Amino acid sequence: MDNPFIYMPVFRIRQEEIKVLTSFSFSEQMIPCVEIVKGVLRKPVVSKKKGAVSKPEKSFEEIYLPILSAINSKYLFVDLPVHFEQKKKTAKYVLKFLRSVADKRPVRTEYIMKLAPLAHRVIPVISTYYKRTGEGFSIVKQEQDLRATFPKLAFRVLLSNFESDLQQIFKAAQPQDYLIVDLQETVADAASPEIKEMSDAIKAFTNCSIILLGNVVNKDITNVGLKHGELIDEIDTSLMSGFKALGGDGYGDYAGIKKDDITGGGTISPGFIYFDPVDNSHYGFKGSNDKLLSDFITIIVPSVLNSVATQRMQQSGRNYLDGNNKGWVMLTKINQGTEPGKNQAKFKRISMEHYIHCMRTKIDAGDFN
Repeated sequence: MDNPFIYMPVFRIRQEEIKVLTSFSFSEQMIPCVEIVKGVLRKPVVSKKKGAVSKPEKSFEEIYLPILSAINSKYLFVDLPVHFEQKKKTAKYVLKFLRSVADKRPVRTEYIMKLAPLAHRVIPVISTYYKRTGEGFSIVKQEQDLRATFPKLAFRVLLSNFESDLQQIFKAAQPQDYLIVDLQETVADAASPEIKEMSDAIKAFTNCSIILLGNVVNKDITNVGLKHGELIDEIDTSLMSGFKALGGDGYGDYAGIKKDDITGGGTISPGFIYFDPVDNSHYGFKGSNDKLLSDFITIIVPSVLNSVATQRMQQSGRNYLDGNNKGWVMLTKINQGTEPGKNQAKFKRISMEHYIHCMRTKIDAGDFN
């Protein structure tokens, strides 16, 4: 089965991710995956003023149908992730949504059906409930519930339950569907028995297109731990170049950033991860030990603009750093003083905008054909 390459950047709905999703123009070979992990857009604010009246909460469809409609992409994967790692430090409003909706198969299906007005674009993502609730044949049940409404479906599997999940998907998947194999932080080493077993299985699986998804920026990488201006050796991009050899038709990652655990708060730590598409590497930039937001303007931005990675992209002959790269445009405006730069979340957006623009440029150049 000869399927066209698909790149799948994964976004978790936070304010900066929404800005990227609704400002970027995804090409035919790019299908973003939106992971919905909360029933509200922002952390609920409780007014302490006497007599204050809280605004009524919007419904799930009132929140997400407009956002999904605004994304400039022919298709969208939409996942209410069953596999989200629920920790003590996970934001309470996220835990509330996951436990009341995503953890319960009939309720999760009910919420996905709320997106039916966009059934011509939305591709629901199905995952097993066996590890969560012990329910058998949950993949087949979801496929039966959703197929009549949504023409295309996606099936997401982890290595931990790969063999049994694939048996169900073999019965349920149709040619227009997608199999998403989520490697999480497992290194895509073809010599590894676990990866080889997975690879052999998907090479024999011809029901539908296969996307290999990985956490490229692993959870141990922190802004504090970055070495300013230096290559980040811990970021492994071998899956990007090796997905075909493993049996994949497409490739997915978290749009050049670390997979967001959505915890309740954080500290100021100016840092920036910068993708160099010429040799598929990442460079780290960070501020001083004073943890000042002004370090983004005085230290990080000038260093990025004058870096070896920037020079390599400018000399590559490709439009990696042109006016269509919104991340690059923001960096130059911050450097010129025409755009605010004292915002840690903004640099997360800059990193994503730059990354997916470079991926689109590589796709247009035929790098993955």
